[in-house]
Formats: sequence, C-alpha cells, structure tokens
Amino acid sequence: MISNLFDDIAPAQALGIGIASWNDGRVELVAPLEPNRNDKGTAFAGSIASMLALAGWAAITLSLREAGIEAEVMIVKSEMEYVAAANTALFAEAAVPEEETARIVQELNGRGRSRIALQAHLHSGATGCASMSASYAVIRTAK
Repeated sequence: MISNLFDDIAPAQALGIGIASWNDGRVELVAPLEPNRNDKGTAFAGSIASMLALAGWAAITLSLREAGIEAEVMIVKSEMEYVAAANTALFAEAAVPEEETARIVQELNGRGRSRIALQAHLHSGATGCASMSASYAVIRTAK
C-alpha cells in the first residue's frame, strides 16, 4: 500500500523523498539533504514546501486507502512558515485524525467529494524548520 505511493510523482523521486513511518493516520516522510541543497548549503525552500505538501497528501491518501477508499487528493490552498534553516536530513510529518477520516469517508460515500485542512511540520535533526497549513480537496475515484 505504501511502497509505491510516490511512483508517479517525479519531484518526490528527484528529491529522494520516502516514507519513514506510517501509523494510525500519521505519516513521516524523510529526504536526504544533498539533492535538496541550495546555494547556502541548507535545504531549498521549494524542497521543504514540496515535502510538507506531500506529507499532507500522503496522510490523507493512506488513511483513505486503509478505509477502502480510492480518491484523488489535491492541495487547493496552503500557507507556509519557515522558522529555521534545515542542514541535515529532512523529516516532514502530517496526521489525519480518525474522526476526520470517518467524516471524509461519509462525505465521499454521499457526495463523492470532501475537503480537509491539515497542518504539516518539517524538522531537521532536533530543529523545527517549517510548517504548512493546507486545505486539500478529495474526490472519490472508485466505489
């Protein structure tokens, strides 16, 4: 279920993004610094934004797959905050609470679409580096 999650997302492959853990609606992504470095030797802001957006997307997608639902998940709005430079491996996490998964499933079964707002956070070592508040649209693709 998770081994091929990023197969069709070329930027995730180029940035070296993988899944470090997945449990109870919470996903943690990991990526090495090297393919994500900027001219200052720290993580490129675009890489950080991509990881945070993908963390939310992955948490929603995997939560729905566990519930037996296939859906298209798209980010529709986001706001970023960068608070510190990332100078080691990057870790991004996001979580979908169980009650939110249940709400989305109910809406997908009824209207075929839903929305969810999530927070995602990125750290490098023990340093919190960035966060994203994002809204995602969810559209059911198969019954």
